Amino acid sequence: MADEAVTLRDINWREAFPFTHLFRAFRVAVHPSKLVIALVALGCLWCGGLILDVVWRSQVTPDDRAQLWGIEAAPYSNDRVGMPPEYYRALARSPVMESDPGVFHTFFHYEVAQANHVLTFLGGTLAPFESTWNFIAHGPLWLWRTHWLFAILYTAWFLLIWSVLGGAIARIAAVHVARDEKISVRHALTFSAGKVLSFIFAPVIPVLIVLGIGVIIALASAILFHIPWVGPIVAGIFFFLALIGGFVITLVILGTLGGFNLMYPTVAVEGSDSFDAISRSFSYVFARPWRMLWYTIVAVVYGAICYLFVRFFVWLILAATWFFMSWFLGGTHLPPDDKSPADVFPRIWPQPQDPLERLSYSPQYDMLKGTEATAAGLIVWWNYLLIGLVGAFVISFYFSANTIIYYLMRREVDATDLDDVYVEETEDEPGDGEPPSAAIEASVTTTVVTTADPAPQPPPPEPNMP
Repeated sequence: MADEAVTLRDINWREAFPFTHLFRAFRVAVHPSKLVIALVALGCLWCGGLILDVVWRSQVTPDDRAQLWGIEAAPYSNDRVGMPPEYYRALARSPVMESDPGVFHTFFHYEVAQANHVLTFLGGTLAPFESTWNFIAHGPLWLWRTHWLFAILYTAWFLLIWSVLGGAIARIAAVHVARDEKISVRHALTFSAGKVLSFIFAPVIPVLIVLGIGVIIALASAILFHIPWVGPIVAGIFFFLALIGGFVITLVILGTLGGFNLMYPTVAVEGSDSFDAISRSFSYVFARPWRMLWYTIVAVVYGAICYLFVRFFVWLILAATWFFMSWFLGGTHLPPDDKSPADVFPRIWPQPQDPLERLSYSPQYDMLKGTEATAAGLIVWWNYLLIGLVGAFVISFYFSANTIIYYLMRREVDATDLDDVYVEETEDEPGDGEPPSAAIEASVTTTVVTTADPAPQPPPPEPNMP
């Protein structure tokens, strides 16, 4: 008998190519609840940094800023006078030239500039890789090396905000991806607040392990090599212990770098603690390193495209609003002292330029009167609220995409379905106006009635005849 022909009617692309699940990240990330939480998180991080800048503003020197931007300052300069031209060209891409910035202001705008280079692929072929290194390593190391006390305080604040609000975003994304359901912001914040220590210590414990082993090796080396004659010999005999410690440190560093993005999704999906987050993220990375790298590359490229779209969308809103607000104001005049609306409005709100350049701006307050300056402040507040949505989208996309990657890696390693997610009992609330006990009794009664076979009923008695 000849083989029957098989007709291919449909292809499940997500099963054939699992990485296509990552293309859901944009739809998950733009959900209003995640954007609002991310915007609040961004505002908290910004305000916390500005408050610390009040204390550390005078400690940022031109040499510090030049070191951050990778150029050498003139050794005799105590201010911007005498700085090399490369310094001004480097800082021209950042608003730090507008004022004498504090520690956070300098660090924040440097990190934003590097992130823009990565996400917009500006500066040549190798620029994204160099900017990624600057964003992850160079900027934070500069902060810890030059302002370690500031770095400790701001890192503690960052971890708290990232754990509570970032954990809430991860929780909403976890339920959204697995069940295509949307939980409330209150439930998400309740979950993240209950798991705040797990969120905080998941990335901290590997760092403590590395530092602990490193301190032990350093102390042992210092003690033995200060003992004459016998000390170096003992150090040579037990040198293999130092190598074992270095091996463990290397594994922890590689596991942390590769699995850091999976730690928060682990707590959000499994409802577990920090040790489970570390264990799962390390095991997934070491079990499928190339698959993890592939998913990360797809997420970064797709995220950059989505970022450009969101950035252009926000720029188009600003440009269209500016155009129509200035449409009937008349033409501009050359005399600088002219106070016509056409001359005043660009000082209140400069015209948006290239969408790939800075969306932020500063009104010309020194050329505005009292009411005009008040209007400029109100307009800049609303504009910055809109511009902040770009950063909020980046935060929301980060947690959404990494949550999807966690689901994919878990299925690859543990063979767990994508729709398996931890659900708290408190999320199943009774109906409105019905007490919890009544709802439980009603559900139990319904279950018994619908699952048990009804008992046979006797026939009705015949009526008595006269």
